[in-house]
Amino acid sequence: MKKNKIMQQKIYIARSMKKKELNFTPKRDKHTKIPRPRNAASLVLLKRSGKDVQVLLGKRSDKTRFMPGAWVFPGGVVDKADYTISINTSLNKNIIKKLAVSNNIGTANALAIASIRETVEETGLILGKKSKNVSTVNFEEDNNGIAIMSKLGLEPDLTKLFYLGRAITPTISPIRFHARFFITDAKHLTGKIKTTNQNKFYEQKNLQLDINKAKNKLKWFPTYKIKDSVKITTEWYLKVYKYNQDPFKVTNEQIKNYMNENNWS
Repeated sequence: MKKNKIMQQKIYIARSMKKKELNFTPKRDKHTKIPRPRNAASLVLLKRSGKDVQVLLGKRSDKTRFMPGAWVFPGGVVDKADYTISINTSLNKNIIKKLAVSNNIGTANALAIASIRETVEETGLILGKKSKNVSTVNFEEDNNGIAIMSKLGLEPDLTKLFYLGRAITPTISPIRFHARFFITDAKHLTGKIKTTNQNKFYEQKNLQLDINKAKNKLKWFPTYKIKDSVKITTEWYLKVYKYNQDPFKVTNEQIKNYMNENNWS
């Protein structure tokens, strides 16, 4: 590669690291009341492939008000109907304690159900178990995830969910969510993934995150687990966008910490 091309690449990378206006969502007028975050839930789906682990992401529409064009896990806001779904399984008590719901089992289960329902609606993948007493709630829409499961004789299986973390949209946004992130193994799923233009869950076709070449040719192996990666990514956004820290310094600090933890310094 020629020197000028190298320099152009470095300039581009440097520009991408500069702190910019948060354009994922419009900023809230400082004279308006801070909106209360709405309960929401997402489901992180992991699929083992040999020694590798794949994660499913979907691309949001460019026309949505909140985080247009962003890559996200399947999920969404908790519906009123999620509180009324009758199921025979429940979340682990240790998970409920981490959801910040004041140990309210009903709210905790509604969050878990919402993550499963949204996953069905957005991806076509189902985390459920056979049941003779499926939900008889009268859903307004036929494409409701729980309605789809009920027709198949399935109910949400909360026993296969594990807790990953939670996040609250910063107060600078006029649209705010208190999102809980659940995680599960894809081996528990049924159904076939949808790849329509509307849902845009086409990660498996267009976003192949394959590190086999790095492993085989360079003998490089990942040292961070997915939970560590999610943690430091969240910390980066908090420090830069919430606490207005310099993105270059935050990035360099994380790189140094990574190298020290792995004895590369």
